[in-house]
Amino acid sequence: RHTLSRHKRQLEHVGPERSVCESISRWVMDRRTAIDSHWHNVTVLNKFPTKKGMLAQYFYETKCRGPDHRGARVEHGVAGAGCLGVDKKHWVSECQTKQSFVRAFTSDNVRGTGWRWIRIDSSCVCVLYSRNHKRRGTR
Repeated sequence: RHTLSRHKRQLEHVGPERSVCESISRWVMDRRTAIDSHWHNVTVLNKFPTKKGMLAQYFYETKCRGPDHRGARVEHGVAGAGCLGVDKKHWVSECQTKQSFVRAFTSDNVRGTGWRWIRIDSSCVCVLYSRNHKRRGTR
């Protein structure tokens, strides 16, 4: 009888940690419009009055870094491109900006002015599709 032995894989970290998708984060101070939780287009009020005076709204947004367009080679780990470190033999990958909801003081023609949940860019993720399964409605 022949037994196979399995050895635990050892990961050796060489160099600094690197993300599979590169992102950019910044404070957005001039947001004019947004999509609310009911899929309505609303106007975001940059400043609005409170009991203590005018209050300004700022949003911390994160999205996938765009390609540099400096060279002829294809960049990986940026918006719309394949993720870094993914086995291309088995997976199709893409870096995509995802959104989440935050509260904002907004106005629209139907419901007037008030606090609503709006969508903002909040992360850059790696989306994987198996090469072994056919994808519907995509490329």
